[in-house]
Amino acid sequence: MAMETKTHLLEVLQTEILARLPLKTISRFKSVCKTWKSTIESAYFRRLFLSLNRNSSSSSWSLMYARDELVVFHGHKTWDLPKSPVSLIPHSFRSCYIGDCEYRDSSGGLVLITDVSDKASCYVGSPVTQQWVKIPPPPSDPTGIWTSKVIHIPHQIGNMSNINLNGRLYFGCLGVLGILLAHDFYSESDQFRVVQLPDYPDYNKDYKRTLTTSGGFVMYVRTLAKKEETVLKIWRLSNDDDSWQLLWEVGFPITGNYAPVAMHPFDVAAVYLWSRHDHHLVSCNLLKRDYTVLGDASNDGHQDCFIDKSVCKLSVDELWRSSSYLDEGLNFQVCIWLFQFVIPRWVESVPRPPQAEMIDTTSLLSYAAATHGRMMKDIEEAEYFWNEVEDGRI
Repeated sequence: MAMETKTHLLEVLQTEILARLPLKTISRFKSVCKTWKSTIESAYFRRLFLSLNRNSSSSSWSLMYARDELVVFHGHKTWDLPKSPVSLIPHSFRSCYIGDCEYRDSSGGLVLITDVSDKASCYVGSPVTQQWVKIPPPPSDPTGIWTSKVIHIPHQIGNMSNINLNGRLYFGCLGVLGILLAHDFYSESDQFRVVQLPDYPDYNKDYKRTLTTSGGFVMYVRTLAKKEETVLKIWRLSNDDDSWQLLWEVGFPITGNYAPVAMHPFDVAAVYLWSRHDHHLVSCNLLKRDYTVLGDASNDGHQDCFIDKSVCKLSVDELWRSSSYLDEGLNFQVCIWLFQFVIPRWVESVPRPPQAEMIDTTSLLSYAAATHGRMMKDIEEAEYFWNEVEDGRI
């Protein structure tokens, strides 16, 4: 009995110690022995690890504009990653080279890479675990992975920028103000839903609005600059009935032209504003009703936040153009062009459909380099041929 109690206590201590290590180390420790692998893959261990890492500062995520990384929040404690989240995606995937594999989108820690060479195949994978699954093109799919679905859209989509959350896509609308178009691809419906924005038609040219996500919900953030403060109003979209709930209406003693850019992906009480006048980022704590000016770690002491101020300035100025150039209708604009690239707080294997090929990042990079070489060779040969034709030698 005493031996069993001692063994149990040792197992408990072992589990408690393992759960306090970074995920990168935990992933390696699964290969130590079957007992550790079983412990780490248990539901109890996952719950314990997540409960110990509930602090939002332990998460790593970036604010993106297209392929550019505007702001990096480096919560190194969870994964023990030395780099920014986006830097885990090989640079060649985020560049526009003929014949390369190109980064397209991300959601839930997974990244979509398209194969430019055949314009059909794509890869879905995790930059953290270095696992990738090759998805065959739909028209020639012999495996039955793909299913087709015709979806009816009542209005024209404004642009292809969207919010992707829990299998749902949210788009802005062209020509109809104050609405979003939404569709749940896991539902049986063949219709896009029309979601009314919570403050339309409350028109005011001084409002700055954005759509973002936090805590698993779509969030709608609006700022209004007043004489002595900036007032934030934040709504949350219900996942059940497309209704909006007003969560916050808070004034902060900051003045100037502040544009909302994002909320923290896990902390619904943290919102980030960009000063278009002073070109700095402000973190607002809605619970404590205080704020912090963020900036480069080298000069302001915030070691977990890195900001590309030049990219932020160009991006935000483009998204919130001066109202003097817009008519009243177009000035009711909502920015959904900025999105969060989030490193998951728990290690998960990449979902692999039956018969789909699994490869690692090194193999994918080798394939992309070889494809790029072939494409460049074809281009050089074509240019040589036409030069010969123009010179009359052919």
